[in-house]
Amino acid sequence: MDDIETVETSDEQQQETGKGLRAQLESVLAENKKLKAEKMESSFEAIGLDPNIGLGKAIAKEYNGEVSTDALAQYAADEYGYTPPIQMDNPLSDEIANQQARLDEVGQTAGSVSTPSRNEVLAKAEAEGDYRTTLGIKGAEVASWFDRRP
Repeated sequence: MDDIETVETSDEQQQETGKGLRAQLESVLAENKKLKAEKMESSFEAIGLDPNIGLGKAIAKEYNGEVSTDALAQYAADEYGYTPPIQMDNPLSDEIANQQARLDEVGQTAGSVSTPSRNEVLAKAEAEGDYRTTLGIKGAEVASWFDRRP
């Protein structure tokens, strides 16, 4: 009879252990699903898609392949002809952005420079008493009159 009791106890232990293992399995499967979802989201971001809108949403609904950026990119290319945007990391990009911002700031504060007309230069020369410039401008005007004659 002792043998029978030992078997019954062993069956109960197996049932309890089975329940415990099933609970552990469910917990591990839920964690695995969560980790896969996070990795897929980062893979979508890496290839320039959003899994919640547009093409990214369509691919997210039907993709059941390997959970990697390369596999996802290959699937998107094969099924939809999608090529991820090329991202070139330039080591000077921060410096370029800073210098461009400085140029934009200077451009906003600086005024425009206009070339003075011949009349403005003549008026300034006469006001300052610069007779050489005055005679030079007036002489050029007289010469242009003679050049226009038929």
